[in-house]
Amino acid sequence: MRTKRLETITSVLESQGNVEVSELSALLKVTEKTIRQDLTTLEKMGLAVRVHGGATLPSGISEIYPIPSRKQKHLDEKKEIASKAISLIDDGDIIILDSGSTTLELAKLLDKQVIVITNDPIIAHTLLYNEKITLFSTGGKLRREFGFTYAGRDAIRMLNNYHANKCFIGTSAFDTEQGLMVFSSEEGEVKRAIMRASAQTICLADYSKFNKTAFFTFAAPSEIDTIVTDNRITEQDLHVLQSLGIRIITPNSDR
Repeated sequence: MRTKRLETITSVLESQGNVEVSELSALLKVTEKTIRQDLTTLEKMGLAVRVHGGATLPSGISEIYPIPSRKQKHLDEKKEIASKAISLIDDGDIIILDSGSTTLELAKLLDKQVIVITNDPIIAHTLLYNEKITLFSTGGKLRREFGFTYAGRDAIRMLNNYHANKCFIGTSAFDTEQGLMVFSSEEGEVKRAIMRASAQTICLADYSKFNKTAFFTFAAPSEIDTIVTDNRITEQDLHVLQSLGIRIITPNSDR
């Protein structure tokens, strides 16, 4: 329930720019004390600023805040990540491309005979006329507020019917203790289904995602085989991730 409340509060904040405790209390049917505790949690995460009677968006919206404009951040890094990740795809592979801006950059580079399954309608449209690719789209409930992604039981049901060599997933936040996190439990459940359907899990994450938190943990670091990131990853983060048995690929890597 708390995760759902936080999702709703962030959605209202994004659309209105500010929220009132009394408004959220009535909307979510919980006490004002509970709402104040939720707003304090969001403030600690850098996703809200507490003011008298409510909260506002922080100045300079957080890099991980779940809004469409975030897709345009760190675009150069995302393109670099995609250019390295493409080398991990071979002719004949069956791959799942998770929704997200970095996986979209990867889709733009695809020029191989592969089967692609995706829960992202924008990625599906990008690959629509690529005759080398056999394309499957999960369908399901379209979530617009967290970028464009199919979620819900229908998307999960389809993913449960498939088996892929590799999946390429995104994440809103990556913490070595709390794991990989997103802001929507529905989105997180689909990511779990993607991982279950894949023999190998490859995470595409630029440096801004590390040492951040979100609402819903969908995977432990130990469940990730490979991370493709950019050169801004710190030596400390690199050492910690490698100690967990995760392969790290950056633009400076040999492959």
